[in-house]
Amino acid sequence: MIISKDEIFILLNEYYLKGEKEITVGYPFYDISLFTLNLENFKIDNIVKEREFYQFKRKLNEFLRRDMPDYGDLVDSFISSGIIDFENKEELNEIFALLKKAIADKTVYIKPIFLGIDTNIAYYRIISRRLRDEFKYVVSQIVVDEIDARIHTKYSGRMLHSLDNFPYHEFVREFANASSKEARKAKNAMNEVNFLFDKLDAFRTGESTETKDKEIRDREIALQYSKFAKEVDAEIVLLTADKDMSFHAQAQGISSIYFKLPHRIYPINIDPLRIPYLLYDLAVNFGAIRVNNTIILSEWRGKDVENYLNENLKIYNVDENLAKDLNICRRLKNEL
Repeated sequence: MIISKDEIFILLNEYYLKGEKEITVGYPFYDISLFTLNLENFKIDNIVKEREFYQFKRKLNEFLRRDMPDYGDLVDSFISSGIIDFENKEELNEIFALLKKAIADKTVYIKPIFLGIDTNIAYYRIISRRLRDEFKYVVSQIVVDEIDARIHTKYSGRMLHSLDNFPYHEFVREFANASSKEARKAKNAMNEVNFLFDKLDAFRTGESTETKDKEIRDREIALQYSKFAKEVDAEIVLLTADKDMSFHAQAQGISSIYFKLPHRIYPINIDPLRIPYLLYDLAVNFGAIRVNNTIILSEWRGKDVENYLNENLKIYNVDENLAKDLNICRRLKNEL
């Protein structure tokens, strides 16, 4: 059954009504638990250790060793969903508070202010899930191109053959001709770019580049934002999770805000409204997740562009009560 990411709440409610006050979120192909989520106090606990991923990758072919998920993908999901904060959270809060105040009373900036994004900002969904419409935005064409270039690799039957002896291997067939991990992550980042253009009316600046060198591209991204600032007589603040990019911005005479990435996950009480983001991003980064005994896929045969744009998922073992509640909620939503 195809669901939107927000309909995950209906699935969790079904488990709660059955008396299962704590759910286990796992990765089916390794048959390991990633963490538990308490549905009463919304605490995430019993988080998998990084070393528990190592034993599985040794059994895989070279491509799948790179492609199959690891602890870093788990951390990325917690960051992009907004569950955990950046290491310099207090500094960021202070910077954005001062920036909003300066925009409001025009005591610092006389010119209009635009926030430009580095590619990693799109991957971590920082605008749509943290800042939203609090600022004006501009996006470098090179940033768009970098994301688009990673939407290319698909699984062949030969690539997936190594998973034949893994748990839940019957679901592997759904990934034939589906996007690899790099492509799935890039599509999620492209949804962030679409959000900027379609929902926030962000400007697009610059042209594509032929260079393959990352450092040169980074300098060209900073240069594109600098040129935009001059063209529209504005101030640009570049958002990045790459420390070196801050230096490139400085070299082009523009300001930057650096997001320092965390590298570990610890038990934490979370905002329940962020649960759909977390489980959706987990499904994207891992390809499939297990919520108690329910399998959720981010890729399946027949998935189309609308499913990607709407951030839909496919769930298996849908029982009668869950299907009934999903249909009731959809009818109510349509009537509102």
